[in-house]
Amino acid sequence: MTTLYVLLLALMGCGSPEPAGHGHSHGPGGDHAPHGEEEEGESIATTRWTDGYELFIEYDAPVAGQRFKYHAHVTRMADNHAANSGVFAMRFEQDGFPAESHTDQQVARDGIFAKDAPAPAKAGQYQVVFTYVDGDDRVQWNGGTVTVGDGEAVAHEGEDEGEVTFLKETQWQIPFTVSEALEMPLAPTVKASAVVSSAPDQSTVVAAPVEGLLAWSDGLPAVGRRVKRGERLAALVPAGAAESWSKLQAGVATARVDLDLAEKELARVEGLRSRDLLPEKRLEEARAGVERANAELSANQRRITALTSERSGAMPIRAPADGVIVAVGGAHGEKVEAGAPLVTVASGEGVMLQGRVHDRGRADLGTIATVAVKRGDWDAPKGLSDARVVTERLVFDPATLSAPLTVLLDDPAGLSVGDLVELEVGVGEPTPRLAVPRTAVIEINGQDVVFVQKTGESFTRRRVTLGVADPTHVEILSGIEPGDMVVEDGGFDVHVASLSGALESHRH
Repeated sequence: MTTLYVLLLALMGCGSPEPAGHGHSHGPGGDHAPHGEEEEGESIATTRWTDGYELFIEYDAPVAGQRFKYHAHVTRMADNHAANSGVFAMRFEQDGFPAESHTDQQVARDGIFAKDAPAPAKAGQYQVVFTYVDGDDRVQWNGGTVTVGDGEAVAHEGEDEGEVTFLKETQWQIPFTVSEALEMPLAPTVKASAVVSSAPDQSTVVAAPVEGLLAWSDGLPAVGRRVKRGERLAALVPAGAAESWSKLQAGVATARVDLDLAEKELARVEGLRSRDLLPEKRLEEARAGVERANAELSANQRRITALTSERSGAMPIRAPADGVIVAVGGAHGEKVEAGAPLVTVASGEGVMLQGRVHDRGRADLGTIATVAVKRGDWDAPKGLSDARVVTERLVFDPATLSAPLTVLLDDPAGLSVGDLVELEVGVGEPTPRLAVPRTAVIEINGQDVVFVQKTGESFTRRRVTLGVADPTHVEILSGIEPGDMVVEDGGFDVHVASLSGALESHRH
């Protein structure tokens, strides 16, 4: 679906005035010339970022005393919002003094300001400054040095472009974010696959007080079932009555079979009697058979109830607290020894994460910087601010080549008992490392890749080597440089664009 969407956008014309040599039209009356079939003339393309906005502007190389066409893409970086209001301006300066300026009061279409503007009256070199104002937002970009030609346009050195074209009109339609690769403090991590269980100090085990037969109540104590404090879960039939209880259980099973057969016989006889194929007496006998089977079943069930009552010496097993059953220690009718665990109830929200570490590169866990957990249905690891790492030192078992790691959480952070998770524990003092958001790294054919934005609509793919990570960022050991603008969200869509030749010759 994503590929089809990108290709459809790639084939659409977006329309607005086009600078000569730009290669794709943005306005009404544009010639929609594809890349590689550009009309003659020089053009300038500039991409600039601030903390809040990105500017990607393409304009004709200016000639003294003449007007030139431009189109400027303005994007609010926080939410990838295409500017649909505000005022855009450009100013030519020499020695800090304005020589010529132009103000565009409205967008030609969402995200794009497109008109023509006057060049300075005299040829020479100028500093170009671009500004955008929308309400309380005001941003300014330094456009660098531009040579205004004397009678003809002067060629300017272009920006270093990437090999993948991914147009603004497409970027604005999807979740898309770029951010700067920066140094930030990160600590080495220890990783472990873990299982979530109830915290030991917030769970209660009910054990068998004496030897006997375990008789669960009708509401079977299934793991995950919620119970109330004092709720009867089972009865422990004394060992002396075990034989009677077993016979009664067999009697109940036999009576149920007899009842089922009697009900089927009654249904058969009723059908035949309705067609006068059997006498009325035969119908009465069939009904009596059902009544006898019902009576036998009820009698056996009453005997079992009496045998498992406290009056007969049976010991009730009750829920020790409000909570959730997390373990069951015996089957219905099973003989249990005194002290055997019967049921475990988790009464608090706290959980314990028990995992095993296979990386033997670190043993001491003395200083914990961060703890994060990743579950299969979570897009990114979740930082655990209240986690307590119980393990102080990793002790590796030579048989399994792994070491146990235990983490306690008072707040379960959305985790449930039984969840399978991945633990990441940052160990040691954080040190500055070149890092990018974890979402910027995508896996392509088994390789970790980051897409770097070179200009507003061009990107390059970089294979990267990853280092340590925290819940939000990952260290980059090789592949990018500080200051590179990396695609934080939308990298896979850029990858799809790189596979499509249609985007290389897009007209918009």
